[in-house]
Amino acid sequence: MIDHPLIQMPLYKPEDLGKPIPNSMHAVSMCLPTWENIVGYEENIPTTMNEIKLGYPRFLIHPYIHYLIERINPDPSRKALPFANIEPANRLQKYIQTKHSKEKIDVLATHNIYIVIFPVDCCDTAERGWQLFGEGISSRHAKALLDSKTISEDQNTKYHIRKKIADYTLTNYNHIFIFSSGMASINAVMRALKEINPEKDFAQFGFPYGDTLKLMEYNNKYETRFYPNGDDQDYKHIEADIKKESFAGIFSEFPSNPLLNCCDLDKLGKISNLHNCPLILDETLGACINTNTHQHVDISIISLTKYFSGQGDVMGGAVLINPNRPFSKILLEKLKNAEKENFCFKEDLVQLQQYSENLTQRMEIINKNTLEIVAFLKDHPAIEEVWYPNLTSKNIYDHYARKEKSYGGVLSFVLEYPEENTIPFYDKLDICKGPNLGTVFSLCCPFVMLAHYNELDWAEEAGVSRWLIRLSVGLEPATEIIARLNKALI
Repeated sequence: MIDHPLIQMPLYKPEDLGKPIPNSMHAVSMCLPTWENIVGYEENIPTTMNEIKLGYPRFLIHPYIHYLIERINPDPSRKALPFANIEPANRLQKYIQTKHSKEKIDVLATHNIYIVIFPVDCCDTAERGWQLFGEGISSRHAKALLDSKTISEDQNTKYHIRKKIADYTLTNYNHIFIFSSGMASINAVMRALKEINPEKDFAQFGFPYGDTLKLMEYNNKYETRFYPNGDDQDYKHIEADIKKESFAGIFSEFPSNPLLNCCDLDKLGKISNLHNCPLILDETLGACINTNTHQHVDISIISLTKYFSGQGDVMGGAVLINPNRPFSKILLEKLKNAEKENFCFKEDLVQLQQYSENLTQRMEIINKNTLEIVAFLKDHPAIEEVWYPNLTSKNIYDHYARKEKSYGGVLSFVLEYPEENTIPFYDKLDICKGPNLGTVFSLCCPFVMLAHYNELDWAEEAGVSRWLIRLSVGLEPATEIIARLNKALI
């Protein structure tokens, strides 16, 4: 059994508000123990935000990065954000400029990094770009700069991570590229595909993680083709649309976040092949070892922040190119260049490598635990609906599964009479509460409230309830998690 303090002592009480999850200065989550805290976080209410010091690094800029900017920004009247290489700095400069064309936005080389300097009025836009592109320096990198440490590449550790991913995914390490975050991976793929087909736009099949769609909208000239349900009707719609005009790429997830749906890759691949359109799959929830989906697509994307790490205090992303698809040669070339532009700090890579060693052992326990928890929730009278691959898309998932009963560790559910029951349930639940998934400890959040707070009606129109609770199951005994859920449901 793999041990972790949060397995025995979860953070869920009101007095735990803002505590990092896990207890690390590089934690990528924080405790939001009550529904009121969720609203306070989304609406930036001081009583909530004053307690939060750390959070998901793309959404809450880390204190070490703030300290670094205070030290090296030559213009205190303006704000700044740091990047390891000039290309991502230039991308943020361009992004800010598109929203603030009359403002002076500068890129400055200093202290062996590049900072984008902008007026205070541009802060919201700059931070939105930092979030969407996922290319800013990490907290460990910032700390090393603050401590005046020598910064260097670590190709050896990166090579070993590639090898480990290749072993887990049954692919070739020569076709794998490592990035500093999952969003940096998605960003790199979109840039590469737009370079190949600059006049074409992207399509999204199935309801995705929100920032993927937002980044797609930024890259598209016209309205994004979005097929939120991923059902038979949507297959007909995308087939009709692609006949009129092909896409730069079709993006999907397997399983999807948060509805755990699975697209029929044979059917979607047939459509993409017929119209010479790359198919891109976010395989993060497949946890590297649960599915054999990569052979059916052109590009696979995996957030290494999640299951590959399992600890919740380091970021990373990977792109896998299928060499047997028609775009592979040009994609390999472009992703190689994109990887060079995206610096991965040595200490982050070392952590990723160390954490990933026990992934198989972890996932065997998590897969088993989650099936038991899903069975409990499915039959509980207080639960209206549960989403999990063995319920939402069993036949499709099983077709691409590597072994039986390996459905992963993420499930979602909605309570009966959710308007009345969800808030009391969430507030009582004694499981770690905050964003992120794939950790060795269970982690719960009202995902739609966090990911789509300013577009809840839009999400519900796409079939995703604002009252949806997402649970990432960890290594706690299933009976213990079931007891905690049952206690909150009473």
